[in-house]
Amino acid sequence: MKHWSRAFEIFWSLKLKSKRKNKMLKQTLFGGGESNTLSTDISLLLFRITCGLPLMTVFEKLFPRDGRWGPQEWFIADVAEMGFPLPLFFAWCAVLSEVVGGLLILLGLGTRPASIFVAITTFVAAFIYHDMDLVGKGLLATIFLFLATSLLISGAGRFSLDRLINPGTQIDTA
Repeated sequence: MKHWSRAFEIFWSLKLKSKRKNKMLKQTLFGGGESNTLSTDISLLLFRITCGLPLMTVFEKLFPRDGRWGPQEWFIADVAEMGFPLPLFFAWCAVLSEVVGGLLILLGLGTRPASIFVAITTFVAAFIYHDMDLVGKGLLATIFLFLATSLLISGAGRFSLDRLINPGTQIDTA
């Protein structure tokens, strides 16, 4: 009987640790801003709108041009010129990162994961495509890189779908 009680103790402690890890993962992906003031949360909302809406529209890579949806030929050629294997695949990755990532950031849904993809895409645009001309032709990509990185750090704030998904305020560390 002693062995069964010890096995139960071990199982129970592992289950509690697993719950704590799941809560920490959920907090990392969807949390942020639990102790923000109202003005900070309003600022994060405006910040997400400033980042998400232009990302969805400014690059004109998805919406139809000359009757074609998806990455345009010029963009696929640019991706190939940067040396990426499978340029059509990576062109789609970049386009979806900007359009879908912009929408997710705008809504505040999966803000941190979306920000990771946007940050990677804009990093490649600023440092590889624009040859590190961060204040010239690569300025817009650099701005979006800093916006996405800031949202990755801060999270979406109170006025977001992330907050509806994860209404808990703090992680149990005990």
